[in-house]
Amino acid sequence: MRDRFRRYPVTAGYLSAVAGLALLMRFVFADGMSAQVRESLSTNADNLADHPVNALLGSAFVLDPAGDGLVATGLALVAAAVCLGVLEREVGSWRAVAVVLAGHVGATLVTAAVISSGVYPTDLADVVDVGVGYAAFTAAGAITALGPVVLRVPWLALLVAYPLVNAEWFGAVPEFAAVGHLAAVLIGLGCGTLAVSRAYAATGR
Repeated sequence: MRDRFRRYPVTAGYLSAVAGLALLMRFVFADGMSAQVRESLSTNADNLADHPVNALLGSAFVLDPAGDGLVATGLALVAAAVCLGVLEREVGSWRAVAVVLAGHVGATLVTAAVISSGVYPTDLADVVDVGVGYAAFTAAGAITALGPVVLRVPWLALLVAYPLVNAEWFGAVPEFAAVGHLAAVLIGLGCGTLAVSRAYAATGR
């Protein structure tokens, strides 16, 4: 474990923080307190207006298996571990943090804008929206630049298709979580490509 933290401090630290908070919410906090944490750190319109920094940053560390499903939560954690680890190895810790932070915050703001546009039939101002999904999809989009050219299009197609296929649709608009995941992929693709080019230029690779 010490070796993993030394080689991948951002990835190991992020996953440890997510796991630690999940254990606290499961075994230490009362059910009511755990629900309050999720609601307080959710990136919905009410929280973004009241405490935007806490909501934007804290939501990335809170798991919601009941809302997202155990399989989706597990896949997101694996994607975050693998993709973020690969990205951190290739571009360095600070660039990896910058890419994932840009993707998570950007996807959250895009989602908030879509929700506030009124395209959904119900009021989602206080919906609970937390989890590692945006960070995971950002990292997955970012490592596209590292793969062989022949694999980039299929990889991106998979990242785009997965949230759309599993989404609930409201006419021509998918649910807000799918919109956020798509935004995270695109932001990750752009920022990841820039980070890889900068990192490789700096090391002469």
